Amino acid sequence: MVLFAGAGISTENPGLFPETFYEEIEARIRDVPSGHPFPEVMQAFEDRFGRADLLRTFIERLDYVGTFQSLTNRTTAFHREIATISQIDALFTTNWDDFFERFSAARSFVLDEDFAFFDIPGRRVMKLHGSVSNLSSIVATTEDYERRSSDLMLSVMGAKLRDYLSTKTIVFVGYSLSDSDFRSIYNTVLERMGRLRRRAYVVTPVDAPSAEEFGLTHIQTDGAFFAHLLKSRLDESGDHVPDERLDRSEWMHSVILGAHLASEQLVAAPGIFGAFTQSYQDGLLAALGRVRLLRNRGDYSDPVSVRTVVHDYAHLFIKAIGLRRYFDACYIEGYMLGTFSVLLDDEQVRQIPIVQVFGDPAYRASGTDPHRVFSEPWWMSGSGSGIGDYLREGDVLQQLPTEWLRSTALSGSQRARRSAGLTAEHKKILDSLVPGSVPQHSEFLDGVL
Repeated sequence: MVLFAGAGISTENPGLFPETFYEEIEARIRDVPSGHPFPEVMQAFEDRFGRADLLRTFIERLDYVGTFQSLTNRTTAFHREIATISQIDALFTTNWDDFFERFSAARSFVLDEDFAFFDIPGRRVMKLHGSVSNLSSIVATTEDYERRSSDLMLSVMGAKLRDYLSTKTIVFVGYSLSDSDFRSIYNTVLERMGRLRRRAYVVTPVDAPSAEEFGLTHIQTDGAFFAHLLKSRLDESGDHVPDERLDRSEWMHSVILGAHLASEQLVAAPGIFGAFTQSYQDGLLAALGRVRLLRNRGDYSDPVSVRTVVHDYAHLFIKAIGLRRYFDACYIEGYMLGTFSVLLDDEQVRQIPIVQVFGDPAYRASGTDPHRVFSEPWWMSGSGSGIGDYLREGDVLQQLPTEWLRSTALSGSQRARRSAGLTAEHKKILDSLVPGSVPQHSEFLDGVL
């Protein structure tokens, strides 16, 4: 499925402004509305006031949206809804704004030269009428449309458009299908495909007169709600990680960060292996931070992709232990569990250990199967060391449960003493520290990868 988005999901969303951009421009050149097509009105304005003034008026409108949170939320509701649908990786739009880039983490393709980078992974948005990030590319006036119509017949952009129209299921959202350059291409595709044409849809809450003309199925709702319903269906089929679980990562990050700061005093405590707890929590924080940062790319909304990452890190975890690189192994374990948390329910998440308790048998045995991360989750043993236990203890004490962290870490280290080289590596880490500092694992795994 490929989305084709128009002005109805952006700044021209009905009810957003007292008047549309078209109405604003027309009001500056004539007292009585003419009803002339959009390009003719833009051309008349440019002829009287100049190109710069036309584009400046739009930029001011766009900037105004960004000064009010409520306006921004309503203007970008659709962009934010589709952001976490990993299956949507290609979009076309005639909009000039940069909302898909900012709120859906899409890489924009505006000029033919841009398509040299089309195979770079990630979501793509093809901007048929230019972009505010490249003002010279904007298509607005009659002259622009005539030039663009000719370009699309020969350009790489036009070829890509015809390819998608011919081979993908197209969903038009907030788009009136009134642009002459697009209509020419779409009509040609429909004629050539004949009865083998792909079924296509138009999503809009108002009447869609073009639906019958182009043989489109009309879904009468607004774009943001359509995307929301689509995600709900994907949730039900198990093909999507619910947004709530991605958003939960921010709460988890704050909880673990508090425990991380409290655990700093355990680093040099005798018999606790506190440096390994720091590394384990570094891994948790790195994974949860990455979930937050990449939320809008949809990377963590795909359960298969998440399981692949966890699977790969499970193998690295076993490898690190085999190399007796326990500081790395603890970081990898934390990263693995932080990533896996998006697939777990709330109760399972609360059982993830808050400190390193060496609960995985891999620390004490060789040849452990890394795939047990899915089939035999060792951290759900109810050992009393989880995030939920930490929070309950903190609620009782009305402060950070430092002594609970100490006793929990001590219990874990006693379990791990049979691990060959564990004590030696911990001593080496402590000896390398500058007085008053704590160990921190970097985001890289040199020597393990």
